[in-house]
Amino acid sequence: MHTAQPPTDLALLNSWQRDFPLCREPFALIGQRLGLDAGEVLSHYRHLQRQGSLSRIGAVFAPGAGGASLLAAMAVPPERLEAVAAIVSSHAGVNHNYEREHATNLWFVATGPDAAQVDQLLRSIEMDTGLPVQRLPMLRPYRIDTGFDLRASQSRSSGATHWAQTPLQTHDQPLAALAEQGLPLVERPYDLWAEQLQQPVEAVLHTLQRWLDERTVSRFGVVVRHHELGFTANAMTVFDVPESEVDACGEALARVPGVTLAYQRARTGDWPYNLYCMVHGRDRESVRTTVAHAVAQAGLADKPQAMLFSLRRFKQTGARRFTPPAMPRTLPTHQKERCMLTPEDARLIDHLHGGFPLVDRPFAAVGQALGWSEERVIERLHQLLAQGVLTRFGPLFQIERAGGQFVLAAIAVPEERFDVVNAVVNSFPEVAHNYRRTHRLNMWFVVAAESPALAQDAIARIEDAVGLQVFAFPKEEEYFVELRLPALPQTGERHGAGCL
Repeated sequence: MHTAQPPTDLALLNSWQRDFPLCREPFALIGQRLGLDAGEVLSHYRHLQRQGSLSRIGAVFAPGAGGASLLAAMAVPPERLEAVAAIVSSHAGVNHNYEREHATNLWFVATGPDAAQVDQLLRSIEMDTGLPVQRLPMLRPYRIDTGFDLRASQSRSSGATHWAQTPLQTHDQPLAALAEQGLPLVERPYDLWAEQLQQPVEAVLHTLQRWLDERTVSRFGVVVRHHELGFTANAMTVFDVPESEVDACGEALARVPGVTLAYQRARTGDWPYNLYCMVHGRDRESVRTTVAHAVAQAGLADKPQAMLFSLRRFKQTGARRFTPPAMPRTLPTHQKERCMLTPEDARLIDHLHGGFPLVDRPFAAVGQALGWSEERVIERLHQLLAQGVLTRFGPLFQIERAGGQFVLAAIAVPEERFDVVNAVVNSFPEVAHNYRRTHRLNMWFVVAAESPALAQDAIARIEDAVGLQVFAFPKEEEYFVELRLPALPQTGERHGAGCL
């Protein structure tokens, strides 16, 4: 069923999938065209991001621009699928992870700065799961474009995708890493990038425009999550085509409206297919109709083929081809880094600990109290969130008064399985905190749910996923709950906050 968006939200998503403004104040320019001010535009985009419809606003790099990526697939026993998918999704280099209708049922994309790091990621998944991973690198793209008109039931566009002429130079990769992560949602986002890179903002904007002109970047703009916008049917159709015919067939697929992805990939001993076609739609029937038309147009009716609809999305984030590998979430204590707060950031944190003003422009009110500008308050909070000093920014709810429940839980995890179990537990959205402690019960975490029944259900699903007993300790009575530590040090003390 189509998920209707308010006209303003749809315009902000649909119209800016390409040609997003490369100027100092892009959201003000967008607002002028819609009769909104920059603050209102930003408020809409932040809402869409929280809602899940907006993934990010940034660059979609062309194939060959740099880094490495490949499609990977696993045949996972159904009873292990959720646990294995959680392990796969726990890797920062995995950006898409789906269950599809086939015996080879788990499909994901692995990305990294180079092929060696992608292979290391896949070897780690094989070691953690005890299952082989099929590696299906792309040999030639024919069409890669999911930036289609969101008002339609399917993509109406067609046409070939181009390889980047040359990979990005090493000195360009820090900006590329920021561009693939997405713009910060502040009035002058490129200024923040320039500050991080220690470059003039004009140089940042010039480089982004040059990448577009050279087709190193296919498009710069809004990247959406189609499922949240009503495109709930997604089929990957694969074909076994002789090498002498594959280019002609792939180019023909790229010319069919409705085909969003088409490319040639390497075969493996267990996977004979080499030509892939992806179609997104609002229902299965319309997708099947488009695929049938594409098959006829490309002369593929007599070729061995299979259609794999997606059943579940376990993960969908932006690629990380230029971003250095993330630090593992579980580290020995001596390896953990600390982020030292500046006195100004400590003042900000201490001030906000005391409460957040409930006024029309709360960040301006905070700035006035500290002698700062509204923009500076917003920028510092974004930086503290990005650094991990702040885990989130928002209210703390008394969940029991709303009918929900927090449950403290513990597992006795064999040492050799700790990292794998940790990844599985962390993948559950109900898990709020997860710590290693010095005890036979060495993993302690908090389950938060909308009701006691849902909390118990989450605990049961965790037990099934890890194959270990979960000991639950629901709260019987509350005596005191308060964690408001001063960020500003006492005289003579150093101050800092751990990076989570």
